[in-house]
Amino acid sequence: MATTHAFAAPGRSEIALAEGWRFHLGAVQGDATSASFDDSAWERVRVPHTWNKVGNYGESRRADANVTRGVGWYRLKFQAPQADAGKRFYLQFDAASIVAEVWLNGRKLGGHAGAFSRFRLDATTAVHRGSENVLTVKVDNSKPEPGSITEFVVPISGDFFMYGGLYRPAALIVTGAAHVDLLDSGGPGIYNHVTSLTDARAGVAVLTRLRNEAASAANLTVRTTVADASGKQVARQEQRVRLAAGTSGESRADLAITSPHRWNGTTDPYLYRTTVEVIDARGAVLDRVVQPLGLRTVAIDPNRGFILNGKPLRLNGVTRHQDRQDKGWALSNADHAEDMALIREMGANSVRLSHYNHAEPFYDLADKGGVILWAELGLVNLASIPGKADTPPEMKASAEQQLVELIRQNYNHPSVGVWSIGNEITNWASKGITPSNAQPLMNALDALAHAEDRTRPTSIAVCCETLPGQKDDGRDTTSGTADTVGYNHYFGWYGAGRVDDAARFAEVMLGLHQMRPNQPVGVGEYGAGGAVTQHTDNIRGGKVESIARPQPEEYEAGVHELAWKGMAPQNFLWGTYVWQMFDATSDLRFEGDSTDINTKGLVTFDRKIRKDAFYFYKAAWTTAPMIYLTSRRYVDRAYPVVDVRAYSNAAKASLTLNGRAIGSVACADHVCAWPGVRLDRGDNVLAASVDGAKDQITWRYNGPDRALHIRAGTLTGATLADGTRYGSDDFFDGGIGATLNPYKYALYVMPKPEKGSRQVLGTQQPDLYAGWRSGTRFSYALPLPNGRYKVTLHLFEPTETEKGKRVFTVAAGGGKPVTVDIVAKAGAGMTATTLELPATVTDGTLRLDFAGKAGEALVSAIDVVGL
Repeated sequence: MATTHAFAAPGRSEIALAEGWRFHLGAVQGDATSASFDDSAWERVRVPHTWNKVGNYGESRRADANVTRGVGWYRLKFQAPQADAGKRFYLQFDAASIVAEVWLNGRKLGGHAGAFSRFRLDATTAVHRGSENVLTVKVDNSKPEPGSITEFVVPISGDFFMYGGLYRPAALIVTGAAHVDLLDSGGPGIYNHVTSLTDARAGVAVLTRLRNEAASAANLTVRTTVADASGKQVARQEQRVRLAAGTSGESRADLAITSPHRWNGTTDPYLYRTTVEVIDARGAVLDRVVQPLGLRTVAIDPNRGFILNGKPLRLNGVTRHQDRQDKGWALSNADHAEDMALIREMGANSVRLSHYNHAEPFYDLADKGGVILWAELGLVNLASIPGKADTPPEMKASAEQQLVELIRQNYNHPSVGVWSIGNEITNWASKGITPSNAQPLMNALDALAHAEDRTRPTSIAVCCETLPGQKDDGRDTTSGTADTVGYNHYFGWYGAGRVDDAARFAEVMLGLHQMRPNQPVGVGEYGAGGAVTQHTDNIRGGKVESIARPQPEEYEAGVHELAWKGMAPQNFLWGTYVWQMFDATSDLRFEGDSTDINTKGLVTFDRKIRKDAFYFYKAAWTTAPMIYLTSRRYVDRAYPVVDVRAYSNAAKASLTLNGRAIGSVACADHVCAWPGVRLDRGDNVLAASVDGAKDQITWRYNGPDRALHIRAGTLTGATLADGTRYGSDDFFDGGIGATLNPYKYALYVMPKPEKGSRQVLGTQQPDLYAGWRSGTRFSYALPLPNGRYKVTLHLFEPTETEKGKRVFTVAAGGGKPVTVDIVAKAGAGMTATTLELPATVTDGTLRLDFAGKAGEALVSAIDVVGL
């Protein structure tokens, strides 16, 4: 039998149902809902619990992975308290994914559809008071397919895994026959908001929803009080209410607080507490509920951005999924606290709760820390079921139910600044996968959100609409269906896959602001993937594999540097949200150094490693002196000459290498750079400092002193069988890198990425022909000691098959240009050949100059070896 832990308040007790559960995955023989069913062979578990285990670092799925989508059974034997006949019993589940059915002592109490919200069921007539009870819960996280129990339960689609189970706490609540309504869409039953706010006075309206389950009418007193942070009562009001038997009703209180202390974000997150007591005619407290109260006002302006208490507040935000490695969605309060601590360490003051209702402990942490929340309905990618443009009534009802639950359950949290009615609703339609007519649904949800809460603005995240300067192609749109819009764009990542494309943010966001001058515009998502075990010598060396491998950590940081540089001065943006704070589960993804993980986190899935980009934002968003040397996990270096970079919020920084001064540099846009630093052989201790802070890392170089080996057009290096190590493309000026066999992948359509199979003939070293750099003119400036060298260029023709189609010249070390026709030299296209050139270095730099004569010049790898 379960060990129970009770939280008691006058008139109400809450008994945690955490220990002693039995669990079975899949179908069962016999009637598992019967109290007499033998579950002794089932697995012992603790709630919160999920049976799924998804996501790992490594290029194959973990051996113990569990990606089962289907039915799971839970059973618990627990002792109910001995309570008088007037007491009411309710079972509370903070979440059950996706659809749940509940039985107590063999009697079905009801169920719930929707993975992310609290629900309660009246267990009064089924409970055995003062004795053993048997609770059975069936949950089903099946994929939403035609005829399935989840077919119309939103979200129908999403780039995240839908874990199954009772993954948030469960409890038994005991209260009086007349009480604050426990069946109000999982909400607290009391709802307070600020009606006026000045330095002298705050007006607070409190709505209490009541229910009388007694056999006779009840004459009640509803006492509403507000206490400050010290516990001192600062406002009080009582109202007489008469409720007929078996009916519900409302009580409204209008309170005044003198000399109010504002809840003012991270600067001063001051909290009051609202308490509502339901008192019978004899003066006994039948029920008591306590909720947070923050005295603040919020608004969003098209030109001034987010407004807190009448003043603009730049929302520097991150997005957060609720999962973590090995735990999935079954998080503890300590897990939530660690997440919030990391977010605050980095300096973010806002969190987008993507893409659904998160657990209440995280809202509580935001209240206490002053973090503004973008709270979101779990409606993603689709406004209808696949293949249908118009929203089915059942799906609309699911979205509306979950939106009401989201708002009522979190209404009292002052941290909630905006309600979002959905994310990327036209995603599938924009890819041509399905038709879409999203606006009717989104307009209805926006109206519903305002009906539920007239004090907060609404928003929607938009991904796939026409950009400024583009021709309108008639695709379905959702911009304008909410008060505000947050655009999800991944310049520098998807599409071009070139880091410098991230600089487009400034122009595009200004253009969107000009397109919608009367609607507040923000950035709902931006970012790039980063694998902490994959590194590059130059983030401009090639095109990133944005949905496959590799995804160097340095590339992710480079995208964020450029994106933030463009967005930082745009004060009209009401909020900007990095996608994402933590690596998160997606069984659609096989990318970077992971499987079933979206690698765009600033922190790894297990919360153990803060990636380089984390520290870029810490430099941009915090004021305490800090400096962080980047690329620290790229320890064994491919080249003896490197650029050293650091992030800092200081104006200038100094660097030493093995105790030798390298120099001081200005830190522009939070980046401090020392180009062309020559490493010592062996360990190199790099120490950077600013006033009030310092950092130190160690790199190693054990390569040759008078040789360089370069894979052109690539973001990562390779080591051949003979031990020769090639770095990724570096030291170039001009040209563009290309990949011979890029991955092809379409999320939601293809089962996994497919890599091209083109082969270069005539070589035993395919790694040297995996990519190339090409251009009308480009050059390399190779840092090498003075002396004589042999230059070997590895060449192949990736597109032409005839001689004379690609002809170019190459000059080494200022020597006479040599003309090259790769097809003529190799004898055919897609065939390897080499060109050897002598060179002499006299000034520490060997220059290679490429120039096209017919078509573009091209090189796939470079060897320079001293003679």
